[in-house]
Amino acid sequence: MNLGYHATNPIASKEISICQRSYPQHFPLNLNFPIMYIRLLLTAFAFIVFSTALSAQTDTLPPDFTFKGMAIGISNPEMIDQMMAVMPGLGSNAKAMMNEQSVKSYLMPPREVGQRGTSTSYLLSACMEFYTNFRKNYKVNLSPDFVTLSLAREGNQDLKNALRFLVTDGTVSADIMPYDSPSIPRSAGATDKYRITNYLQIFRETHRDAQKVFEVQKALMRGNPVIVEMKTPDGFEKITDTRFWSSLGKDFNNVLPFMVVGYNLELEAFEVLSAWGPEWGSDGYLWVDFDDFGEIAQNGYVMVPAGQ
Repeated sequence: MNLGYHATNPIASKEISICQRSYPQHFPLNLNFPIMYIRLLLTAFAFIVFSTALSAQTDTLPPDFTFKGMAIGISNPEMIDQMMAVMPGLGSNAKAMMNEQSVKSYLMPPREVGQRGTSTSYLLSACMEFYTNFRKNYKVNLSPDFVTLSLAREGNQDLKNALRFLVTDGTVSADIMPYDSPSIPRSAGATDKYRITNYLQIFRETHRDAQKVFEVQKALMRGNPVIVEMKTPDGFEKITDTRFWSSLGKDFNNVLPFMVVGYNLELEAFEVLSAWGPEWGSDGYLWVDFDDFGEIAQNGYVMVPAGQ
């Protein structure tokens, strides 16, 4: 039997003969095999430990707020997957959803923010109306200005605080407080409020561009619009008669809220809604390329509707 050893192999001939009887002729002896195997196991173990540590770091992000012992503003991926709503019957079929998905037809017509309002409160109210009115014949208009003026009293009108307010306090019908109201009527204090159960932050600025696109697509496939903060150039609010938009050659000086209502894989783009009314973009909507979206999107949020 030829084991491939040189005649000057320092291993004793007796040991070789034992090894020869231990292996069939077609299995060449390789004394380095155990060492290589151990190294491979150690490398795999190190990779698993590193991956687990990275996952644990991501999964233990604290909530944005705590109210009466309840965590508000969830970033934990496992909790997001458990808490995110699945809107029944939204979309024609599974095959079509692989290519495109849109909640646009379930939304109220685009509104233009009033002089006293904010884009944040108008978009959040539109998003709440989607869940409140879903598959109902009677449509409710919610007051964005109740949120705006309430947060003005608190002195903090950023997007996360507005989402927190919709969990803890909610808003009222626009019948109680019409659009662009200058003040909160006394009757608003006694009326029933429309609230959400919680909100989920599905991506943040530090996520990779492709991850942002993936998370928004996943939320839309479940039938959820996504509130996003995006970097925009000056004059973005004045875009008219435009269906597709490109960031090429633009300088970004602002961060503003929008609502992502759909995607199309053939177009490789998301459709977004602004709070600047039907004259903006194309009837109030604009398509943004996936690559552009990944670069300019800063944060993404999904509401957990009441009853979830």
